Amino acid sequence: MHRRDFLYALGGSTAGVFLLPELSHVTVFAAGKQRGLRICVDKQADPVIQKAASSLAESAASHPLLKIMTDSGSPATSDTRSLIGSTNDLAYNHLILVGLPSDPLIAAAWQREARAGKDSLFIFGFGHLAGDIGYIESDRNPFLHAAVIPTAPFETEVVTLTGTTPAGVALAVKAFREKSLVNGVVGGAGWSRPAPSLLDRDPLSIAFDVPALAPPKIGDYTRIALTQASEDEYRGVLADTGIAPRLIWRAKYFKDGGWNSPGQAAAFDNYSAGLHRRAYGNTLWLAAFASSTEAGAAAPKVAEAAQLKSDGDRWTGAQPLYANNSYPGEKGSPGKLTLWQQKEWLLMSTIPQS
Repeated sequence: MHRRDFLYALGGSTAGVFLLPELSHVTVFAAGKQRGLRICVDKQADPVIQKAASSLAESAASHPLLKIMTDSGSPATSDTRSLIGSTNDLAYNHLILVGLPSDPLIAAAWQREARAGKDSLFIFGFGHLAGDIGYIESDRNPFLHAAVIPTAPFETEVVTLTGTTPAGVALAVKAFREKSLVNGVVGGAGWSRPAPSLLDRDPLSIAFDVPALAPPKIGDYTRIALTQASEDEYRGVLADTGIAPRLIWRAKYFKDGGWNSPGQAAAFDNYSAGLHRRAYGNTLWLAAFASSTEAGAAAPKVAEAAQLKSDGDRWTGAQPLYANNSYPGEKGSPGKLTLWQQKEWLLMSTIPQS
């Protein structure tokens, strides 16, 4: 059973650790655990996939996200099949999963946003795609948030780099390694769309540009990741403003210690600061319109939808509550929300300003 099917059945309250029978009999512990990074690839995988995984280990010292995830030195790649029986390694380390959707660890951690077919993928917000397609999705580490783990001592993240073919997986790895893409779709030459859907968006080319208005650093925060918006987000902006944006990106920023808080009380903040496509903490949202005139017309409508008020040349307000302000650790609004226009771009930030 894949994680997405399992979560449908149990209402999303637990995670993929139960999908692997071997894990339920392993004693787990957190005391004295050193959080690190595991780059996971099946030793039986196609050589193209294994080579791509090895390139990540070589990039760890310079990659903004991998540097944060790595405990020390250059991490070696770990065999997927040997990790399946090791709850501690899976739960208490950041995981980079590299392989086809049939990889057993990817099958366990897989979210409900995509469905694999024969040499094709259906991805929510992108539609049916065939050819060499690289697909990247990220989340909190599901193995840490499972019933066999009594308390999370810190947060760990999982990044899944997969695709339709070995060449597609290599595209996903390249986009992550060179551009820090943690959620999105990359298409190789000759990709195709076997059938239309209601929410189709084309994949990126491997030569896509990182938005220039997302600086490497904002105050004490470092840019660690990019998320490509899916078609449903474009439709949301169109519904709010009556104007379709040309591009939407989200840049994720990180401050030292951002994933260090333990237990249930920190769960909301840890998730929001994490890498999931819908985690909006410490994020710079960037939407490009066809012209500065279109961006100017859209800005007050975006502000109205976000319940922001005019504040000089910006619009400001509070981020929405995580839930209903009744859960342990929830403290009302998690912070300030700011919107502004820069030529044809609208930018919205949840990054704390000093």
